[in-house]
Amino acid sequence: MSKKGPQFSMNSDRSAPFSCTIFPAVPSDVDRAFHDLSRDMDPNLVHVFLDKLQRYAAKPDRALFLAEHESKIIGFATIINRSDAPQGLDAAAVNLLQNYACGTGLMVLPEFRRRGVASIFVRYWEQWAQENGLSGVWVVTRQMGDWYRHCFQFSVLGTTVRHATEKTVLAKSIPRAQPVSVERSRTSWGR
Repeated sequence: MSKKGPQFSMNSDRSAPFSCTIFPAVPSDVDRAFHDLSRDMDPNLVHVFLDKLQRYAAKPDRALFLAEHESKIIGFATIINRSDAPQGLDAAAVNLLQNYACGTGLMVLPEFRRRGVASIFVRYWEQWAQENGLSGVWVVTRQMGDWYRHCFQFSVLGTTVRHATEKTVLAKSIPRAQPVSVERSRTSWGR
């Protein structure tokens, strides 16, 4: 696996403290990530997931972040520097999203949820957008709108329909500060 990365420990609603490492993936990380994360997926769709991991680890206009716990990949998050705005938004929302990064995927294995991993991924999205000179981050979600709003101050821009399901479009502006770089290396931090 690539170099060591940010590490955090959290006490959560689980009985024992939890420690995990989050890092930006490189192409050599993809096979292990795919193996560890695709276990519950529809076998007819796993090729789509593998393709996504490969593209996000390799292309410079996007990023794949992985979470590792005890040598196992337990979650991922993906972001791209620009994506077409979803259908159904008004002109002001579409215009706003032109300079926002799009969080295109976030998943933590069920047995590792509610431990803060997804929250750290969202912070990585924000930092990545900042480092890439973008003004904010937007997402499309079916069920997690309240979480994005309450935990990260995302605002609802509207709704869209994807695959016959109504989803919420949310966005968050990011201040133009000098961030600490999330290079393709790992550093330690406590939480």
